[in-house]
Amino acid sequence: MAPPPPAFRDDAAAERALREALARMPDDVARLNDLGNLLRATRRAEEAVEAYRRAVFLRPEDGGLRGNLAMALTEAHRPGEAAVWIAQAQAGHPGDARLALIAATAEMALARPGPALAAYLRAQALARHAGQPATQTQARFGEGLARLALGDWERGWPAYEARLDTPAFAAALRPAPPGALRWRGESLAGRRLVLTAEQGLGDVLQFARYAPLARARGAWVALQAPASLAGLLAPLADRVLALDAPPPPADFVCPLPSLPGVFATTETSVPPTPYLAVPPDREAVWRARLGPPRGLRLGLAWAGNPAHGWDTLRSLPEAALAPLLALPGVEAHALQPDARPADPRIAAHPDLADFADTAALMAQMHVVVTVDTAVAHLAGALGRPGFLLLGHAPDFRWMLGRADTPWYPTLRLARQPASGDWATPLAEVAAALRAPAQALS
Repeated sequence: MAPPPPAFRDDAAAERALREALARMPDDVARLNDLGNLLRATRRAEEAVEAYRRAVFLRPEDGGLRGNLAMALTEAHRPGEAAVWIAQAQAGHPGDARLALIAATAEMALARPGPALAAYLRAQALARHAGQPATQTQARFGEGLARLALGDWERGWPAYEARLDTPAFAAALRPAPPGALRWRGESLAGRRLVLTAEQGLGDVLQFARYAPLARARGAWVALQAPASLAGLLAPLADRVLALDAPPPPADFVCPLPSLPGVFATTETSVPPTPYLAVPPDREAVWRARLGPPRGLRLGLAWAGNPAHGWDTLRSLPEAALAPLLALPGVEAHALQPDARPADPRIAAHPDLADFADTAALMAQMHVVVTVDTAVAHLAGALGRPGFLLLGHAPDFRWMLGRADTPWYPTLRLARQPASGDWATPLAEVAAALRAPAQALS
């Protein structure tokens, strides 16, 4: 993964100043580059592309500018164009570690983890030789993502730990209990362990399964989680901590996504599902509210958190669900509390208070169909049958070219054959559900 551009203290003021300067001196390459950096930092990749493109036109021999343009194109979800630009840059600067890192990032976005791995390893070697530890760390982290995507978990998990030494992840780490050591597999008998949330809701749901394994080794375990997950996760640990709560005294601390590596997880040793259960009182409420099913009851989640940097590649428009809604006798329910479906065939449930409610609603469904968001992890953790719709270059945990996942055996993966093609995986899911729908209609 390539490092993000530098942040500006006052983005709006900095942008005004840069644009005013460029209005006077439109060929100022340094300011064009600064503007591109600012636009990238504020997630306006398409605008950054234009700023960098102008800078490259003015100074075509500058490999760094071409690299910046390639990164902006990748972030604008145009990795094919990015690969062309970065190849041109590398031709003139073959020993540049940063360009090798950017090339690897573009390859990952093209769903080519094999070439990406080679580029990440090259970036590490070049960065080590040039004395560029930050670039070396970013490339080591990228190596972990590529290896995990390729199924090389033995070498992937150790490399994935390099994320914690990158600025973005280091800044997001929760405070550790005073004096607590990072747990790396030491004996836990009679010890206290705090497991900290690090990334999104889905990561917490996926890796919370390791809390009972730590307890089985004799530890008292506190599990940090967002409030919306606290009720569901409570049975897994001795205590569930709010994200803003001061950590209790402990001997060890470990980020949740580091646990697969600590437990040396392989495809055959993933802790089994289900490891979450629906609270009986919530299930009774939702069973009474929905009543008997009128046909194939389908739980749908088609959009993730829009603040996620790659959300446009994993979410889909509601209209794309039409093949599922056309199934005979289907009874569709939104599993997203913020959903306001335009299609009246999808029942909205804005009163879902937390994930315990979502789990209880999900328990009333025959099948769950979801994009790569927390709902997918919840369905898998509960052992519910379902389909996970994946973009062409999915997250590392789903690997490539397979319809199953060792993380959640009850989920079937339906993948885009090309970026933007949601019609193919949705047609696959609709075909698989047609017979059960007809039987229940």
